[in-house]
Amino acid sequence: MKTQLFAAAAVLAMAVSAPAFAQNIGSVGAAVNYTDLDTNIASGDGTSVKVDGSVAIPTGAWTVTLNGNVSVNDNDLSDETVASTAAHLTTKVGDSWRVGGFAALSRPSNDTLWAVGAEASKYFSNVTLNGLVAYGQSNDLNADLYAARGEARYFVSDDFRLDAGLGYAKLDGGANDADVWDVNVGGEYKFANTGWSTFGKYAHTEAEDLFDLKSDAVKIGVRYTFGGSLKARDAAGADLIDADTLFGLGIR
Repeated sequence: MKTQLFAAAAVLAMAVSAPAFAQNIGSVGAAVNYTDLDTNIASGDGTSVKVDGSVAIPTGAWTVTLNGNVSVNDNDLSDETVASTAAHLTTKVGDSWRVGGFAALSRPSNDTLWAVGAEASKYFSNVTLNGLVAYGQSNDLNADLYAARGEARYFVSDDFRLDAGLGYAKLDGGANDADVWDVNVGGEYKFANTGWSTFGKYAHTEAEDLFDLKSDAVKIGVRYTFGGSLKARDAAGADLIDADTLFGLGIR
């Protein structure tokens, strides 16, 4: 619980101190998630609320990106509060590549999930391609976790983005072995002459080895961007992955 409260305080502090990051770029947001889940044992649905924040801090040739989120669940699927955070260290290679690595931590009520990984982004004029690989562990499940994810972002304009992604995760924990696939589509639109935007995302997840799990999730929300446009935020490295979605267990 202390970890959850600390992470929630960190996200809120990032939100209220956004003007202090004026020389950097990032965002804070809030969203409502609806999830419909079906397994060969039971099915259910639920709504949760998620608050997140992210900032990219350039330090010479390197960029430090910090992001975190808190998801509050009180429904048929879960009554947990889940706190997640990640720290990325990346550098630009030429004008069109960003490469680096990250460490991530997620803290559900009864578990600690940590991960490390490598990531890369390729920038074209109106398209960004992102990819990563990661390794992690779940203490509660006593399992090793592996992930590979890719995403394409298309900028219709500097402040209108469409995106699509695909992810694979493997849970290696003896009786808890599972292969998890997820696909998602979404977008974000920032209103002219303001920092405010609205966004949405749909994700479908399947894990045949884990109770034949199938999940559909929709997220809608609002976001405040400080320091530039959506395209500038992306190019600065402020939109790198968070721990909540790394292994296909959340929706971003």
